Amino acid sequence: MLGLYRPRRTPMHRAPVWFKMLLLVGISITSVAVSDPVTSIGITAACILLLVSTLPPAKATLKGMAFIILIAAMTTLFQVWRGDYVRALDLAGDLVSIAALALAITSSTSMGAMLDFVSTLARPLRWILPPDSVGVMVALTLRAIPESARILTEARVAARARALEREPRAFLIPAASRSVGFALQLGQALHARGIAESGRALRASRDDAPREAPVMLAEPPVREVETGETPTVRPAGRRERRR
Repeated sequence: MLGLYRPRRTPMHRAPVWFKMLLLVGISITSVAVSDPVTSIGITAACILLLVSTLPPAKATLKGMAFIILIAAMTTLFQVWRGDYVRALDLAGDLVSIAALALAITSSTSMGAMLDFVSTLARPLRWILPPDSVGVMVALTLRAIPESARILTEARVAARARALEREPRAFLIPAASRSVGFALQLGQALHARGIAESGRALRASRDDAPREAPVMLAEPPVREVETGETPTVRPAGRRERRR
């Protein structure tokens, strides 16, 4: 599903990312809050039309919607078995509408625009984490998920070729070692591009910042006479000591 985006000139492609995310949140809240089946069916039809208007790849879209439709069908059958027909239509419409709108946003939003949006949302937390670092973490997560799935699939195929498909260690241990190797290569790539050095430099600059010296009370200046000589202090007499 990460490769569903295709550059088009549809209204959904031209809309800003913040508008799409607000639309997704608003439709999700409305679908859950409203229990009217007619409203749910109308929202579902609108979301499906939005998905079709983005002109997504047919094979990947049908494969992504097939699982959602299966869950919606099972939920509908369960509610019909309980005798709640209104609830059955409402739940099925909610599931299909939210999934269709999410796929429409995925197929009309590039990964770079989505990461920029995530970095913008993370600006209030810039005192804790730099916004660019949050975007990099999200990108690495999205990159690591399909890579981990590919490594696990290849390890299973290799174990099956050795007639060890029933032995968990035959594919779990190679998959774990290859995942660690992928993480090390990814860390070396980040280090080579200087991404990790920026955070270290910022932390070092904060630690090495000169601290303000404590304010010390200065000694009272010695008053000088007009001739420039320091006056001598005469010991106090008996009367003065009494006073």
